[in-house]
Amino acid sequence: MTEIKYITLEELIHVYEKTVDDSGGGFSGIRDKERLESILEFVQNDLYYPTFEDKLTFLVSRICTGHLFDDGNKRMSLTLGVYFLHKNGRFWAATTFMTHMASFIMHMAAGRIDEELLSRIIPFVINGKEFNEELQIDIAHAISVENGNN
Repeated sequence: MTEIKYITLEELIHVYEKTVDDSGGGFSGIRDKERLESILEFVQNDLYYPTFEDKLTFLVSRICTGHLFDDGNKRMSLTLGVYFLHKNGRFWAATTFMTHMASFIMHMAAGRIDEELLSRIIPFVINGKEFNEELQIDIAHAISVENGNN
């Protein structure tokens, strides 16, 4: 197994500033630096997150739902996911992630997709595979308006 290269707080801050600038601005600021540091440290725990996909899911989920930035939480979730993939030499997966994950992250931020469902989606996306029928049904159910989701 290849050694995983983790994101540092300095890299995260740089990516955040660049993301906010490149996407037209907004309110720039980090709300909870200590919690960000905790996430970046905890993602390295192989007991809780044994696979690369588990680590990516945790990172994306926590950044998306943690309200850690004054603006751009969803953008940072997507961008840090791409950055983590790219940093670990998974260039095609980073491209696939960027093009396929934005809507899932939006649904996660709205409370329709939870971390468990995201953990099932991510491996398909980064490995360039079609969702199996069970996952397609679970995604459709999670994001359906008839299911009481807005």
